[in-house]
Amino acid sequence: MATFRFYAEGVTPAVVNLYQGLDAERLAMAARFGVTIPSLPEWLERVYGVREPSLPATFQRLTFEALGPYQHTPTPTSLAHKYVAEDVPTGVLPMSALGRAAGVVTPILDGLVHLACRMVGQDFAAEARTLDRLGLANKNVTQILDILEHGFA
Repeated sequence: MATFRFYAEGVTPAVVNLYQGLDAERLAMAARFGVTIPSLPEWLERVYGVREPSLPATFQRLTFEALGPYQHTPTPTSLAHKYVAEDVPTGVLPMSALGRAAGVVTPILDGLVHLACRMVGQDFAAEARTLDRLGLANKNVTQILDILEHGFA
């Protein structure tokens, strides 16, 4: 694989479109659960104190400024890198499942899961944090929120 600055040079207009779609699904899920969460640009500003007029410009600053937190983020050496192998089963799949439980369609999250599984040749669902493994299978939003607030009865 070619070496490049993952978050600066990798955040192309097409990737920004993907980020925005994922963010919209994530925000819709949070709203269905009655939770207010920051958008991706808001989160970047809260955590790093950086917010430019566009995501590519924000990631440029986070990568190329002297104290930028992403300046040493390496280019993954393969598609089996932790950005896929860890994030899909522990983040993307659970978000997709929570979306289904909340009645929120998540075509972009679901599409990423299918693409990642095919590209890496691995069934991430087999090891994922599923609602069943989390004890949340067949629960609705109200029941899930109750468990999160009070624990399992």
